[in-house]
Amino acid sequence: MSANSKFQINTSDTIKCISSSEGGRKIAFGNNSGDIFLVDNEGQTIWEKNIGDGTYGIAIMKDGKRVICGGKDCKLRMFNSLGNVEWEVNVGKAIWSLAVDPNGQVVVIGTGDSISMFTESGTKLWEYDTSRAMVGVGVSRNGAHVVACADEFLYCLDSEGNLSWKKQRSDALWDVDIEKDNNSIIIGGWDCTIYSLDLHGNEIWNYETKGYVRSVRPLNDGGVLAGSHDNKIYILNDKGEVVKNFETGGEITCVCSTLASDYIYAGAGNTILAFDTDEGTMPASHEEPSTPSSNVPEKETARNDDNEEYEPMFGFGMFDEPSPDTTEILERDDYISSETTTATEDYSSHSESYSNTYQRNTPSYVDSSENIDRGGEYREFAAKVLKGDVKNYLRLGNAAWAEKRLERAAEHFRKATEINPDEPRAWHNLAVCNYHLALKRNPDDVEGAVESAFGPLEIAKEKGGSEYTSVNKTLAFLASQIGIEED
Repeated sequence: MSANSKFQINTSDTIKCISSSEGGRKIAFGNNSGDIFLVDNEGQTIWEKNIGDGTYGIAIMKDGKRVICGGKDCKLRMFNSLGNVEWEVNVGKAIWSLAVDPNGQVVVIGTGDSISMFTESGTKLWEYDTSRAMVGVGVSRNGAHVVACADEFLYCLDSEGNLSWKKQRSDALWDVDIEKDNNSIIIGGWDCTIYSLDLHGNEIWNYETKGYVRSVRPLNDGGVLAGSHDNKIYILNDKGEVVKNFETGGEITCVCSTLASDYIYAGAGNTILAFDTDEGTMPASHEEPSTPSSNVPEKETARNDDNEEYEPMFGFGMFDEPSPDTTEILERDDYISSETTTATEDYSSHSESYSNTYQRNTPSYVDSSENIDRGGEYREFAAKVLKGDVKNYLRLGNAAWAEKRLERAAEHFRKATEINPDEPRAWHNLAVCNYHLALKRNPDDVEGAVESAFGPLEIAKEKGGSEYTSVNKTLAFLASQIGIEED
C-alpha cells in the first residue's frame, strides 16, 4: 500500500464504509464481513464489534461519541462510546448506504428499494419507495435536502420525503453526497468522472479520473474529496481543479475527512489508510492539464472505446467475459417473425413460467417514460427501426452494449424477448446484461449475478437447441464462477 500514509490498518475483508469525527480523533469503518471498528487518530483500536453480515454504511455522530451503522442484516444500530448498542431498528431490508446530517439530527439510509429518514433516536420519519437498490445517499443540514443514487438514476427529495426531481444519467452511479448548506451535489460512478451539480441537478463542472469513482465527499471549504479505482484519492477545489492527490496502491472503496480537511482517510481493499493533506502530491507540470469541463450538458453517450487508457467497467476486463451474441439470427423452421408471437404449447413448464413471469413483471420498454432512449445507438439505427422487428432490437441492444450502456442494452434485449420469445439470442443477450448489471450493483455478490442470468440462459438453450452453441460457453463460464461444472 501507500508508503506516505500516516498509518495503515489491515482487516480480514474489504472495507465498505468509513467515517471520521469532526476533529479526526476517531475513525469508524466497517467491512464486508460485518466487522465494525472505532479507532483513534494513531490507528489504535478503541472498540471492535461484529454484526454478523456485511456493513455498508457507517457514521460517527456529531458528538464524536456514538457510531451508527447499517448493512446486510437489515438493522440500523446506534453504538455508544463503549461500543454497546444504544438502540437498534429492524428496517426489514438490507441497508446499502447511510448518511447523517452535519448537525447530527437525522439519519438517512438507502435500502434495496427505498430511501428512509430517521431521527438520531431511531424514530422513522418517512420512507420513499424507489424499487431500486440505493447505493449512495447524502443529506444536507437538518435534513433540508436528501440525495440518493441507484443504477443510472439520481434522486433529490425534500425534508418531508417528497420527490423534488429524478434524473437519469448516462451511466450507473456509485456514490452521491450534498454540500451541508445545499450549495452543490457531488456524484461519481462508472464513467470514471467526478461531477458537481447544482441543487436542480444541472452540471457545474466535471473532472475525469482513470478509474470508476467509488466514493465522493464535499469538503468544508467547497472542494471535493473523491476516491477512484485508479488507486488515487483526489482533492479538488470548488472549481473542479485538482489541488492534490494521493497514490494508495489499491482501488479506493470509501473516503472521508476531518472537518478542517487536514486529514483524510480511505478504505482500499482490506486496508484503512490515513493521510496528512499537507503531504499530498501536487499535479506535475508535465501532466495533462487538470482543468475541468464547466457548464457542460449531461453526457448522453459513454466513453470512446478507442481510448486506450479507459478502465474496463468492472475492473476485471468486462469484454473478456460473457458478451452478447452478435452473430446472425438463427434461421429455424419454427422461427416466427410476428410481433404478436407468444409462447408455443411445447414450451417446458419452467421456461414458460419464467418467460411469462419475467415479461409480466418487467415494465415495457416502449411504455415507460423513464426508459426513453436518447443514446448513440438511436442515432445509428433510428432510420432502420421498424416497430415489432426483433432484429432491430437486437441490433439496438448490441450498439448500446458497445457503448457500455448496459441498462439500455438490457431494455432492448428484453423487448426482443417480448416480440419473439422463440429467439434464443435475445434471451442469451439479456442474460449477459443481467449478469453484468448485477455485478455493477454489488460486485461482491457473484452468486447473485449468476442466478440473475441463469433463467434467461435456460430459455436460450431450450429455444436454440443443438444448433445454438453460444449459450454453452456462457453457461460454462457462469458455472465456473460459483465453483461448479456446467451440466
